[in-house]
Amino acid sequence: MKTLFLFVIPMLLLTACMGGEAVEEPVRAVKTLTVSEASDANSRQIAGVVKATNESELSFQVGGRIAKVEVKAGDSVVKNQVLSALEQKNYTLALEEAQANLAKAKADLIEKKNMLQRQKNLKKKDFVSQAAVDQAQAAYQAAESSYDVAQTRLKTARNDLDETVLRAPFSGRIAKRLIDPFVEITAGKTAFELQGEGGFEVEVLVPETFIRDINYGDPVQVRFPTLKKAIVSGRISQIGAQAETGNAFIVTAELARTFYDIFAGMTAQVTFNLGEAGDAPVYLIPVSALDVRIPVEGKKSVKQQTTVYVFNPDLNVVEKRKVIIRDIFGNKLEVKEGLKSGDMVIVAGVPFLTEGQKVKQWKPAYNVPATINLSQ
Repeated sequence: MKTLFLFVIPMLLLTACMGGEAVEEPVRAVKTLTVSEASDANSRQIAGVVKATNESELSFQVGGRIAKVEVKAGDSVVKNQVLSALEQKNYTLALEEAQANLAKAKADLIEKKNMLQRQKNLKKKDFVSQAAVDQAQAAYQAAESSYDVAQTRLKTARNDLDETVLRAPFSGRIAKRLIDPFVEITAGKTAFELQGEGGFEVEVLVPETFIRDINYGDPVQVRFPTLKKAIVSGRISQIGAQAETGNAFIVTAELARTFYDIFAGMTAQVTFNLGEAGDAPVYLIPVSALDVRIPVEGKKSVKQQTTVYVFNPDLNVVEKRKVIIRDIFGNKLEVKEGLKSGDMVIVAGVPFLTEGQKVKQWKPAYNVPATINLSQ
């Protein structure tokens, strides 16, 4: 142990003499987001889904094997157009049997009626007893009931045969086709989804923080990510009475008629105007920009002060910035005070930053050619 100690001490001294200069830590690269997306202080933007105003799931009311399918998804149809049909053999036989049973019941009813009349005539002459008349009366009533049942079964058989043909209840477009020919299908199983030509609506989940500020008939503006220039006006048509997932309420906005190609299922961005716009804009930044070392106590607070970090490109340093958030929606913060357009907010690695820290802006490398060392 003593020998090892005598060896280590000189080595440490030698190292200290050779390493007179301090080793500099590498400059950390930070990922930034330039603040530019702003909204009015009294408006909210929420993503939703487009739905057809008049939409229906179509199904056969009877079961059987599918004989033909006349349309496919995307086809336009008119009211009463045939969409599909089942094999009708069994239903035709059932109708013929019901017709025969009705004819038989009718004949039996006429016979029992005549018998009753004869018994009554004989009773007047005291040729038969009252018991015989009562017996004929009971037989007639039974025949009458059988005739009524036969009529009902015939009507049902006709309806069942009619139900083997599925027709469009209104004009529109086939959104989905869920059946194929020669496949068995049960009654009530959805065969098509039909969207009417009555227009479109957008359904969104509105947080409880401002559901009280929304009223029936309020105007909204709707944008579509896939239609860059499309801005469609609309009005609130439905407001859910019960909170759904995340204490949010379902709100439906009916869209005005437009020439844009809007389809059910598209994503839409709905802007709710909650009053006159204020002077100060509200900027949207990711939640990842929040300094989690200073936790936000509650999402419902609209004047919560917290901390973010901004990159100074002139000095290449980190600047701590106190901001006031108005609300949190999904993965975005609404910053009401503390930021301005053009600020470069740091959105990754925030817990490892300090005020005045030397950093550099991270830039992704695209299509960097591979380097092969041929000297070895």
